[in-house]
Amino acid sequence: MGGTTASKVAFVTGTSSGFGYHTARQLARDGHKVYASMRDPSTRNKTRKEELENFGKENGLGIKVVECDVTDTASVDAAVKAVVDAEGRIDVLVNNAGYGIYGPLEAYDDAKARHAFDTNVYGYIRAIRAAMPHMRKQRSGLIINVSSVLGQLGLPIMGFYNASKFAVEGLSEALLGECYLFGINVSVVEPHMFNTNFAGPSAKMMADPGETGEYEKAFRLLLEKQGNLVNPKSGPEEVARKIAWVVGKKKPPFRVPVGKNARRDMFFAKLLDPLMLQKIAAKMYGLGEAFKKME
Repeated sequence: MGGTTASKVAFVTGTSSGFGYHTARQLARDGHKVYASMRDPSTRNKTRKEELENFGKENGLGIKVVECDVTDTASVDAAVKAVVDAEGRIDVLVNNAGYGIYGPLEAYDDAKARHAFDTNVYGYIRAIRAAMPHMRKQRSGLIINVSSVLGQLGLPIMGFYNASKFAVEGLSEALLGECYLFGINVSVVEPHMFNTNFAGPSAKMMADPGETGEYEKAFRLLLEKQGNLVNPKSGPEEVARKIAWVVGKKKPPFRVPVGKNARRDMFFAKLLDPLMLQKIAAKMYGLGEAFKKME
């Protein structure tokens, strides 16, 4: 997918793993100049930085890693400024940096909740705020916010992640209304469950399951059976190809579900009574026991 339009300058957040890593590679393959941002490129993510830059050098592609912590306004501003200073423009912003977080809503922890939203929501806003003035000046651009099917469908024990992605959906709709005035396009890419670090090293727990009282059984069950949510044949490359497809469209669609069951689940999320939807989801994903009365 992609490769059918003129080369664009793209800034991608969260490229140390998962969707962001593969999106940076795919956009570079398609002939775009990619600025792949990540935290700690000289230390913790040094290997990933070298992988991306070596991939570019070995294949004669335009890809450069820049340091960017989306929870730090100064860091985001500096990264976007570096792109514009080097290229004179920024055509595509791919907001991807974020992580999964598990736990019942009663397990709310101030610091953990703030960090989740600071990364998954405010991180997107910081990048948008930094890129928008340049796109407005150009009267062109594309902002892609990576959301999730879970931005349309709530699941138990995942309420904090749901809340962050529902927020991304809402801010993206509002942004669409602001951006079209200046010739800027907005798309929301909504992956289903894919084999990434979402449920692995990148995931966070709002609390240890053993500390959640009557929720413990449901919490542990979700963690044990989360594989039921993932299509074993899927991978982050599929999402990267879809993002590249959006970049290549003259008039990109606003909502872009990705994954075998993405459209199905989003359709039922809008069609069904919420409680009925929860009961069906529990049966489909093997979470039925989570709805049984705890002894």
